[in-house]
Amino acid sequence: MSHPHLTGATRIVPILAHPVDHVRAPRTYNPAFAAAGLDWHMVPMGVLPADLSATLAQLARVTNLQGVNLTIPHKAAAFALCSRATAEARDTGMANTLRLEADGHWAGANSDGIGFLGAARANGLLDTGRPVVIAGSGGAGTAIAFALAAAGVREIDVLDTDANRAAALRHALQRKFPDLVIGHRREALAHAGLAVNATPMGLHDDDPMPFDVALLPADAALFDIIAARDTELMTAATARGLRVLGGRPMVEHQVAHQIAFWRGDHHALPK
Repeated sequence: MSHPHLTGATRIVPILAHPVDHVRAPRTYNPAFAAAGLDWHMVPMGVLPADLSATLAQLARVTNLQGVNLTIPHKAAAFALCSRATAEARDTGMANTLRLEADGHWAGANSDGIGFLGAARANGLLDTGRPVVIAGSGGAGTAIAFALAAAGVREIDVLDTDANRAAALRHALQRKFPDLVIGHRREALAHAGLAVNATPMGLHDDDPMPFDVALLPADAALFDIIAARDTELMTAATARGLRVLGGRPMVEHQVAHQIAFWRGDHHALPK
């Protein structure tokens, strides 16, 4: 890959994370920017949660800032700092994409669910007639759960080591989709058509697996949204002969939506 020719005219798109060492997103975004004819450049920035508000305040003063991308653990806090937000961000209370409006306030979007559905459909993993089990109820897991429910999935189980966070997501889903069958049963893996890893487990090779793929039916699919590497969970699912998809297609499917938002092509509704 050729190195970009950065100049003072280049518009920057920071991706804020903590920790930041696992971030590989520029490998996808920068070629996508170039392919779209945009002189933009994404750069990872390590930002402690306590410093997010101050960091965004300083970034707002950078004159060649195009927008901001956010990943673990900043999505909920970023949404709270937005004055306006898209429907996906409002539903989930999470924002992974920010742009600075003309009045100096942040507008937020959440493209995680959009990217997930695009990738799942493109790879034949989405069957709305079958149950889905999602491990993880953080920013990505929340967006994915809302997107699946909106797409017509009728039964979702959410697993998380943080019982309170998982319960909050289940209650939010039930309010938005009263006919949805929503639970937290690990035994639901035995009937799932799709299992999703939306946890950080798998970013490193010594991470525990979020669930046992041996519990899944032989015709189930696994979508592990970790994009930085092929995880041990994916290896185990492949060894069982399951259909397996990693996280990079999800990123690729949300890039176009984010570019449009950063360009101002999407109207942000009041928060």
